[in-house]
Amino acid sequence: MDAFQQIDQDFLLRFPGGLNDPEWLALAKKYRVVDKVRELAASLDAATLAQALDSGRTTAVVDTLDKLISRCPTVSTFERMAFRHYLAYSDTHLPLIAALAGVWRRCEAETFEQLVSVLEMCRHDKCANPAKWPVVTAFLAYADPDTHVHIKPTTTRQLAARLGVDIGYQSRPNFATYQRVREMVSAFRASSAVAHGQNYITTQAVMYCAL
Repeated sequence: MDAFQQIDQDFLLRFPGGLNDPEWLALAKKYRVVDKVRELAASLDAATLAQALDSGRTTAVVDTLDKLISRCPTVSTFERMAFRHYLAYSDTHLPLIAALAGVWRRCEAETFEQLVSVLEMCRHDKCANPAKWPVVTAFLAYADPDTHVHIKPTTTRQLAARLGVDIGYQSRPNFATYQRVREMVSAFRASSAVAHGQNYITTQAVMYCAL
């Protein structure tokens, strides 16, 4: 039995019915907020962002971004407050929207780095530096969970260690580590009887149950 199969086995020992197990479904109900977060992300389509950038009227988009992060179950209270303090600096609004438009259009090293750099704009204020893995990857994972993963540093590193995967972890978010984590989760999903065909949010939830 390989490491991926062991995760499936551990999950099924806890939830014999798999993703249809009553206990799993009851647990999932507690996280219905995920659907709301995804709705918020979906409302920020390319046209909405372009209109905000062209007009300079950013209030509605910024309010939605604040709600997205504040309701995200995988972002800590400390990180939520850091993002809110960051948004209090109005000069961050246009650069942030532009960076999100870029990374949502095409997630690659350059656009990923641009998002991280923009989130570091207020790092001189220790209370307003949300450039952390959970915040950066929340914008990706909840906007497109079929393509992107979310990274919680401690949990993700524990999972990588269990699987014997070197994710090249660095505390500052970076595209190379992100890609390695995504490859790890994708490889598990491809081999898993439980998570096969699921989006990455569900796939990662299955994996975390093995920790």
